[in-house]
Amino acid sequence: MIQEFQNIFAQFTGIQLIVFAAFVVVYLIRLLYLFLFTGRVVFRKKSEKKTAVNTPVTLLFTLRNEETHIRKILPKILELEGFNFEVVVVDDYSQDSSYSVLGLLNQRYGRLKISSLNEETRFSVKLAQNIALKSASNNWVLITPISLSEVKEGWLSGILSGIESEPADVVCCYSSVVPAKGLFNLFYRIENFYQQIKNAAYINNGVPFIYNEDNIAFKKEKYFQIGGYGKNIKEQYANLELIVNAFITKKNTVVNFNSETAIRKNIEIKRAEYMDLLQKRLRIEKYLSTGKKLVLFTDALTNLLFLPLLALVLLLLFPLWPLIIILVGVKVVAQLLIIKITQNRLNERKIFIPSLVYGLLMPFYMLFYKWHFNRSNGKYK
Repeated sequence: MIQEFQNIFAQFTGIQLIVFAAFVVVYLIRLLYLFLFTGRVVFRKKSEKKTAVNTPVTLLFTLRNEETHIRKILPKILELEGFNFEVVVVDDYSQDSSYSVLGLLNQRYGRLKISSLNEETRFSVKLAQNIALKSASNNWVLITPISLSEVKEGWLSGILSGIESEPADVVCCYSSVVPAKGLFNLFYRIENFYQQIKNAAYINNGVPFIYNEDNIAFKKEKYFQIGGYGKNIKEQYANLELIVNAFITKKNTVVNFNSETAIRKNIEIKRAEYMDLLQKRLRIEKYLSTGKKLVLFTDALTNLLFLPLLALVLLLLFPLWPLIIILVGVKVVAQLLIIKITQNRLNERKIFIPSLVYGLLMPFYMLFYKWHFNRSNGKYK
C-alpha cells in the first residue's frame, strides 16, 4: 500500500502537493488542539475532595427587578449549613418589590447584607459590583446569579474545596441555562458550552482567560490591586471577566468542571440574549494579550480552513481518498468521544448532535459576524 501511495504522489503536480501539505498542516494543528486543549478537560485529573472547607467566602449578587427569583432562591442559599459564608446583595434600582423582599430577608438572616443604587445610572452593573465587593467582609468572593434554578447539595462545598487549593486565586466552575423550547435557547446553550470548555482548555494549557463571570470565585484583593474597572468602566458587554482576565494564570487557577459545582440559570433566552453572548465573546477577546490573541487566531483560522481544504483535497487528489477518510475518521471519532464525555460530566443533555453541527458551521458565521460587529462599532467605515 505504501508503494501505491508513493506512485500516486509521484504523479501529482506542484499545486496538488501544496494543497495536500496545507491540509496536513491544518489537520495536525486541529488534532493538537483537540487532544492537548479540549481533550485535557476530559482527561484532567480530578482534584481530591477535602473533608473540611473552612475558608470564609462572600456570595455576591447584583440584581434588578428579580423579586420572584429572590423569594425562590435566596432563602435556600441563606439556610445552607456547615459553611462559613455571607451573602451580599446590591439592588440595581429595582422598580418592583425586590428591595422590600430583601429587607424582610435581612431581618431573618444575619449573614445577609443588602445595599442599593438609589437612581438609574449608566454602567450600573459595574457600579453595583463595585459596591458589593467593597461590602464583602471576606477576601474570597463568589459571583452568583440570582436566577439560579436550584441550589444543589455539593455546589458550595465543591467550590470551597477549590478555594482551599493553594495557591489558588481563581476557581472556575461551569454555568449554563435551563433547557427550554426554542431555537435560541439551544443555540445559547451550545455556544455557552463551547465557550466555557475553551476557557477550561486554555487555562490548563497556560493561556488562561474566561468568557463568563457567573460561578467564578476569586480573591477580591485582586480587584482592588488593579484599581477596579478603571478605564474599562464604559465597556458595554463584559464585566468582572475583564478583572479576572487581568490577573488569571494557570498556576493560580483551579478548574472545577463537574455536575456538582455546575449551576443553571432559569432565564428566558431569545435572539437578543444569544446575540449578546456572541458580542460579549468578541469584546472579551479584544482585551486579551497579544499572545493569547495569536493562539485564538490560530485556533479560529485552522478551524475555518479545515473543511474547505478537505473538500479541495478530495477534489484535486481523489486517488488519496482512502488515506483522507482514515485521517478525518480519527479526528471525528476522537471529537465525538471528547464532546460526549464532557457533556455527560457537566450534565449538559440533548445538545450532542446539534452541537456537532453547530461546531462545524459556526466558524463561518463568526467570520461574517465579527466583521459586522466591528463595523457596527465604528472600526470599519
